[in-house]
Amino acid sequence: MLDVMEKVEEWARERKFPEHGTIEGQLRKLQEEVDELVEAYESDNGVEYVDAIGDITVVLTILAMLGNTSLSYCYREAYHQIKDRKGQMLNGAFVKEQDYAKFGIDRD
Repeated sequence: MLDVMEKVEEWARERKFPEHGTIEGQLRKLQEEVDELVEAYESDNGVEYVDAIGDITVVLTILAMLGNTSLSYCYREAYHQIKDRKGQMLNGAFVKEQDYAKFGIDRD
């Protein structure tokens, strides 16, 4: 049985994304979906919030395909980069140690 990521990839192939889609077009679509996520968050709409995150992952899946890779591979690579990362939270976001100077954080 296909997992959901494989189903999204199959859906994208059926709609000819590999032949006719462009990275530039998908980057524009990604921005639209991120804007929708912000709107859903600001309006405290949980259903639209979940939908927007799902739409973002679909676009990211297609972007990965257009870049001759897969979202699962990109996700694994990102994990390998962050798994031992050190840093701290600042204003609700994680700042890695090597970026402390950019944010005026003293190294302790």
